[in-house]
Amino acid sequence: MKTYSQLMEESKGYLTVRLDIKKPVEIGDFASLFAGMGGQFDAYLREFHPELRGKAQMYVKEVRKGSIVADIFPNVPDLIGYMDNVLIVLGFGALFSKRVRALISGQFIDDAKKSDIKEIGDTIKSVSNDSGGQMKIESVTYEDGVWRRNLEIKFDTKEARAAQRTLEEQKNALDQIEHVDYQRVLMTFERSRKSDTDLDKTGELVVIGEVNEKPKALIYGSELIEQKIKHEIREADDNIYKKGFVVDANSRLRDGRIVAYVVTQVHQIVDLPDEGD
Repeated sequence: MKTYSQLMEESKGYLTVRLDIKKPVEIGDFASLFAGMGGQFDAYLREFHPELRGKAQMYVKEVRKGSIVADIFPNVPDLIGYMDNVLIVLGFGALFSKRVRALISGQFIDDAKKSDIKEIGDTIKSVSNDSGGQMKIESVTYEDGVWRRNLEIKFDTKEARAAQRTLEEQKNALDQIEHVDYQRVLMTFERSRKSDTDLDKTGELVVIGEVNEKPKALIYGSELIEQKIKHEIREADDNIYKKGFVVDANSRLRDGRIVAYVVTQVHQIVDLPDEGD
């Protein structure tokens, strides 16, 4: 494992996390902060830079009354050049700050997994458990012979608690959709409502041929699912009836008969072949 000075010399880019707190932080919350942030950094590298096989390396830089400062470096053995490092740092900083801001405003994280929810919750736990704390995350990059600092996000205890509430709501939503009746089945549209002001108030009708050939009402399992499908209905250039949706779904019954499908996950959107192909 590289030392702090080696990473400073080689990386040319890192993140600084500053935690300002009014009361002593519990050891568990302190450890969770670094585990959560490190986990998110590692996940970012795996998804966006899998060829580099990197991971986060973290150091506590400074501890004084009411304040803790830590630096996070991408430790990438086969980094091609320092610009890769700069792009990694800036990319992760932007993504993490975007996610936290969304949570603070009450919005779910797009395509989040349970691991994302846990890691982000762990990262902000120290602030949310404080009586009036604050966390600040900056990206620090070396460009053109100059070290540059860029504030990625700053939030306080009130905002961290709002984010925690959103995380709990999203976790509950994920719990509800984990157990599905039908996995990765093809759903097609029988009829779609183009806008909320359409006179046809019966909504969308869909067919899942593997389950039943008759059209059934469509129910969205979450706002994210609704946004993804409505985007295809309203904004896609192609005819919605020529598209297929590979989904997970639960059935809703009345008198023992399926009357609706609750779509809990959209895995893929495919173009359907023309009739006769």
